[in-house]
Amino acid sequence: MKTIMIDPGHGGSDPGATYKGNEEKNFNLLTALVVRDYLVSNYNVKVLMTRTGDQTLSLSDRCNLANRSNLDFYLSIHHNAGGGTGFESYVYNGSVPTQTLSYQKIIHEEVITAIKPFKVTDRGKKRANFHVLRETKMPSMLVEVLFVDNSKDVALLIDLKFRQAVGFSLAKGVAKALSLPAKESGKKPLFKVIAGSFTERKNAEDRVKELKAASFESFIEREC
Repeated sequence: MKTIMIDPGHGGSDPGATYKGNEEKNFNLLTALVVRDYLVSNYNVKVLMTRTGDQTLSLSDRCNLANRSNLDFYLSIHHNAGGGTGFESYVYNGSVPTQTLSYQKIIHEEVITAIKPFKVTDRGKKRANFHVLRETKMPSMLVEVLFVDNSKDVALLIDLKFRQAVGFSLAKGVAKALSLPAKESGKKPLFKVIAGSFTERKNAEDRVKELKAASFESFIEREC
């Protein structure tokens, strides 16, 4: 079973980007929890979190935890600031395996397709020297979902339907990129028993009577 770590950026004493009472750390955690819950509900995968509440973690804390957890993938979730709008994804701008670039492409495109109805700007697949991308030893990716200092983006961030669209698509993208096996639906199979075929209807009716007398539900179906 593959192991994935989801890292909601910032937290605790570090709120991240802030705007009119909105704190990035809260949006990061809300989105990360949607991703986690969708993955564990629908796929055979082990999901770890760097935080599940408002804890303070340094960048080194996050990377050290990731590096000792034998991960197959690390996903860092952030929300942007600085006057822009839209969604973008990052991988390390140094040497990375081609697998990392493949993961980014699959996950990024899955998200963009899902949030297209919300008319979100696609800011593209990018590369940067972010600490959590540089210092983690497994394929790693960081997403900046929207901008907390853009009123249009914030309106989407507080919309449950949008957050679910982002979270579900991130989870589906991760599952597709890493070829995670889907969980069985949980429905038990039904097996049909055929109690005979007859050329004379009376014989069929007699068989139905016998079965009903023995408390077996039965009926006649004409085939031709």
